[in-house]
Amino acid sequence: MSTRKTFIAGAGAAAAGAAALPALAAPNLDTPYVPTSTIAVCGPFTGDDTKLGEQIANGVRAAVDDANQRRGGLDHILAMRTFDDENLLASGIVTAGFACDDPNVLCVIGHLSGHVTEAAAKIYENKGMALIIPATTFDRVTGEGYGNLLRLPTKDTTEGRLGAKYVLDKYKPKKVAVFFQDGDYGFDVARGFGQQAEADKMPTELLSFAYDKPKYPAVAKDGLAQAKPDLVYMAGIAADMGPLIHELRAVGFTGPIVASKGFYDTLTTTKHLADLGEFAVSTPLPPLELAPTIYMIRDLYQQRYGALSYLAAFGYASAQIAISAIRRSGASDRLALLRQLQLPTSYDTMVGNYQFLPTGDAVDPNIYFYTVVNGKFKYERAAHPTEFLAK
Repeated sequence: MSTRKTFIAGAGAAAAGAAALPALAAPNLDTPYVPTSTIAVCGPFTGDDTKLGEQIANGVRAAVDDANQRRGGLDHILAMRTFDDENLLASGIVTAGFACDDPNVLCVIGHLSGHVTEAAAKIYENKGMALIIPATTFDRVTGEGYGNLLRLPTKDTTEGRLGAKYVLDKYKPKKVAVFFQDGDYGFDVARGFGQQAEADKMPTELLSFAYDKPKYPAVAKDGLAQAKPDLVYMAGIAADMGPLIHELRAVGFTGPIVASKGFYDTLTTTKHLADLGEFAVSTPLPPLELAPTIYMIRDLYQQRYGALSYLAAFGYASAQIAISAIRRSGASDRLALLRQLQLPTSYDTMVGNYQFLPTGDAVDPNIYFYTVVNGKFKYERAAHPTEFLAK
């Protein structure tokens, strides 16, 4: 796609008379001043999580490039600047301060992990800086009551609740065992599942086990003996809890296993494929190949950066929201942009349509369920219907 340029064209004029007159040159008119709006991306650009930070940045970068190519004559020119927090708590706080100290930055997209985002959010709130969150689903990030946050991925307790509804509707189990670890991720998902199960009178037992040096054979054997489930729900991450799948099958569990977004990972379909059996996993990421309205931007992204990952897709969508608010409001300062983002407005993005509650979470959160067929994730259905996907 060629870059659209704004220009003023002049034409020479000649007067006809007894003698030819010299052509009149077009007046030298200045192009109207167009401000530049800078979006900051805060995440890990050095250290162990560099690749994850780059995925978010590539999504934002692609959205900024696409928007500049389609820019109208008076639309703001968009720019992007990255700030490296190494995905560390102390660095996240310092980096948030650096982003706020840059007078050109109108809003921030970031960070990666829940605790870093939670700590940085307070800095942004104090400085009147909008924070659009593309990655973490940690409940507490939007639980503090800050008015400067918008989060795209569905939070953990909501994923657990929607997962419980899916389990009840599809499997109608007599008893569910929910396994989760005592680490950073899993508890809120399990808690949400348990709350919805209790409301729907679906017998459920929550089973916590150690994050550090877990004894998977004992966890599987003791958990099944205690709960006697006909379905297992796993609230965790494939890299941490994946071995539990093998141990559950090894001690004779043959029922369905349903897992939260941490298992929407190629590790599940490679290392643990042989033990999956009847398996389903949820994720906030919709099947983008079934979304006809984003075909062109998805194709352009893949041409430039390769496969469109979860983080890149939500990074792109986060930038779309920021850009839409900048252009709707014509905001040239962060306070005006924050006020625009706080309005009850609808945004069409790469990952669906969004409106936001004052708390910062989506008005109508959704998750998407996938099964595994021939070693690959296959889309099954959404927690509730959405017009974003082709029928």
